[in-house]
Amino acid sequence: MSKNLSNHLDAGSVTTHNPADAQAVQIGLRLRAVDQSDRAVISNITGVHLGSGFAFIDFGFIEQSALTEVTRATRSGEQKNPTLDGRLECRIAMGLGDLAQLARQIDQVIAATNKARATTQTPSPNPLAIDPTAVMQ
Repeated sequence: MSKNLSNHLDAGSVTTHNPADAQAVQIGLRLRAVDQSDRAVISNITGVHLGSGFAFIDFGFIEQSALTEVTRATRSGEQKNPTLDGRLECRIAMGLGDLAQLARQIDQVIAATNKARATTQTPSPNPLAIDPTAVMQ
């Protein structure tokens, strides 16, 4: 995604699925920012809850120092059932079909990222290393 100077958000191409004809259609999409909607939301915790045909996706933020302290206390046995308070930064309600489309888009982003990472981090082969896929007879 790229932010244009004209306060538009170019969402790239979007694949829509129409259940009536079960065909995917690729379209271009440009979203216009309204009020503060172009403000980035920082989140380090998410939760998904189902209800009434919708999925509610919560994006929250927990201070790193609090996470570290609770982890330390739990591991040392000082705290059995830790509870943290965080900030709810954003809640989004989506239909289940839209949630499935979001999951496909996230899968595509992760696959592209993994592919790019694999091509840039190809280690040089060690001539003395044993290939784990080789069969020894």
